[in-house]
Amino acid sequence: MNIKKVILGEKVPDKDDPNYKKRHEEGVEAGKSFARTMRLDKAAAKVQHFASTYPKLFLCLIFGFVLFSVGLNLYRMSTAVSYRSKPSSAVVRQEKELHFNRHHANDGERKEIKTNNNIQREEYGH
Repeated sequence: MNIKKVILGEKVPDKDDPNYKKRHEEGVEAGKSFARTMRLDKAAAKVQHFASTYPKLFLCLIFGFVLFSVGLNLYRMSTAVSYRSKPSSAVVRQEKELHFNRHHANDGERKEIKTNNNIQREEYGH
């Protein structure tokens, strides 16, 4: 692929070009048929009717959702920034994982734990 095309993008086709017009009409028709099949057109009409009937309530709902999302993202970022993990080696983490797997198996379940030399089999249950 041409590096110039990657950086600058493709040339915008002329809207009077018959090939572009045909492709555009096919795309629009495919989108309309998909919307009819999924009944998105009726859902959009209901939302538009609600928005035109109750404009202030609609705007409050939309902006409330946006502000809630921004607030939740800020909260998650602040918890991620202030999170302090305890330094541990790979051996310690592996031993924790093996200990968890051994002690949280279902009753009567047979579990295989692979080690470097052989396979240990442990039976759980009574």
